[in-house]
Amino acid sequence: MNYCNIDPLLPDPIRVFVASTPAEWLPVRVLEFSIKESTSLPVELSAIYNSNRAIPTPLAIQNRPRTPFSFQRFLIPELCEFKGKAIYLDADMQVFQDIGELWNQDFAECDLQAVQDGINGRRGQFSVMLLDCQKLRWNVDQVVADLDAGKLDYSALMYEMRVAQKIGRDISPNWNSLEYYEKGETCLLHYTDMNTQPWISTANPLGHLWVSCLKRALNCGFISRAEVEQEIASGHVRPSLLAQIDESLEFSVTLPASLRKLDRNFVAPYRKLHTGKSRPWTSLRSAITAFLRRNYYQSRLPIIFNRN
Repeated sequence: MNYCNIDPLLPDPIRVFVASTPAEWLPVRVLEFSIKESTSLPVELSAIYNSNRAIPTPLAIQNRPRTPFSFQRFLIPELCEFKGKAIYLDADMQVFQDIGELWNQDFAECDLQAVQDGINGRRGQFSVMLLDCQKLRWNVDQVVADLDAGKLDYSALMYEMRVAQKIGRDISPNWNSLEYYEKGETCLLHYTDMNTQPWISTANPLGHLWVSCLKRALNCGFISRAEVEQEIASGHVRPSLLAQIDESLEFSVTLPASLRKLDRNFVAPYRKLHTGKSRPWTSLRSAITAFLRRNYYQSRLPIIFNRN
């Protein structure tokens, strides 16, 4: 598939906006590739930070964004000139099904459509949204002013999305599958546990899915080897990643000690951030359950490989 030449006779592109910083350049590119290799319609993906639109900082510490890109989603209607619709995604995602399904979701007279409330102890998420840019007259300066005036707080803004008049929850949970993948069912995989995201860690049991996608993107020239080398040199992704690609080791658990040593001094960019106290879990019990499930899966991988 040639992503550079778009047929002018094709319909208007699906507009996808991704919240990120330059440190997430590679996961954003892999996300873009995963969308385009799975989607029949033309796609126009934008990293929101490239708009260079300034976002003010709330006065109260408890209302400040947990990441540098938490408030970027509130720029999207403005960037679309309050016309049409747009999809919002986080950078730490990978798509497996035609995103046209999400694009053609019925608004049902709502301002935005989101995935149904969180399950398995996770908070409800607004990390995947279909936005009606004409109805959502968002202005990020006013949003922050309302936080400063006490009309909003961080929880009401980010977990309840009270800046929207009417919210739909009709998008299938398969479009925001949190650290869980089922072939043929999962539409979008969300690598939401920051300490095990595949580009910064070898510990994610689903990391082979992302590494395999990166390999395909490299093989067809969508991402260049030089670009991956630059991201490693910038400290944005783990140094073992390119060596893993070169050795054709999709499963990180199979990396030899010599390659794992490459990551010894690597410090993931998110560890340098002051991310506040926001967590994706609603209880300590649900967080522990997910931790044990992930580590059990990792412990089983060597057994699986030995059987094969």
